[in-house]
Amino acid sequence: MAEIWDTLGRPVPGATEEDTSKGHFKDQPGQTARLNPGDTINPGVDAQGNTGNLIVYTGANPTQGTDGTSGVDYEYALSIANTLYGFLPESIVKTFANGYIEYGGDKDLALSFTRNSDEYKKEFSWLFNDDGITLKMSEIEAIGVKESFKNTLREVGIEDFSDFEDEFNEMVGDVAPNEFQQRIDTVYAAVNNRIPEVRTLLADYLGIEYDDATIFASLINDKVEDKVLNAAIDTVTIGAEAASRGFAYSFGRFNTLKQQGMNLKMAKELYENAGSIMSLASSIGRDLDINTLEDAALGDTQATERVTRINAELASQQGLSLGAKINEDKVVGLTEN
Repeated sequence: MAEIWDTLGRPVPGATEEDTSKGHFKDQPGQTARLNPGDTINPGVDAQGNTGNLIVYTGANPTQGTDGTSGVDYEYALSIANTLYGFLPESIVKTFANGYIEYGGDKDLALSFTRNSDEYKKEFSWLFNDDGITLKMSEIEAIGVKESFKNTLREVGIEDFSDFEDEFNEMVGDVAPNEFQQRIDTVYAAVNNRIPEVRTLLADYLGIEYDDATIFASLINDKVEDKVLNAAIDTVTIGAEAASRGFAYSFGRFNTLKQQGMNLKMAKELYENAGSIMSLASSIGRDLDINTLEDAALGDTQATERVTRINAELASQQGLSLGAKINEDKVVGLTEN
């Protein structure tokens, strides 16, 4: 006997050719079919490959639609779809309604039909596990998780989430809401005190005033940085470390330092201690400026040698040192000892 297929293109054990002649099943994949009470439906297999039990369809006998297709009235099906899944995109709701008609009012089969559709995969491709079949969680759970992410950002003043959607999708199922909260709290605590300087420097450079929320958004999302701040945020954040400690600010200078490898951690360590280091050098008659310290931190040979010589003089004359260590031809750990 030829193999019989259901409307999702799956083999139906026990179905007969007589069933296909009545239009209950397809006799080959891709053929249109309808279900009537008493029809048996193959539920397919689960994620572990286990075959489910055959289902006997007991729904109401479908009526013939005006467009020639079989199924429940479309308006009624759409009302059911909106009641159950109105929180989903319109295209998904309409697909469920079509599945509800296709399967004669069976909600479970309509949902399976929906999740197997191109419309669903376009909207929710990120919700599938690596097997491309099973879901990380239900749609309503995933939307709730994403809303938790948004609430976390609202707490730090961010209201526009359009630039975070891809990140939210990637995190669903992998990052718990409380973990995301901890991440944001950690970053916010680290940068919050620098935001006033960053705001001022950005205004000077771009001629535009940015609010704190936009600045913070740029610090936690590279796409926001590229889109909103014109890739200037890294430079001005480094500059903010210097400006907050009284050193002259030049966007061009700090942009060069960033391109040469200066990062926020290096800048913080350097500018926190630069004033006292320069004062120590002056106490033994040596002129040590901020540019030399910056160059030494980035590995410039002449600057490194100069800092090393001054460090040696301090140690010999006053028993002091700059706490400088040489690592890969760079002066690191500049502190007053």
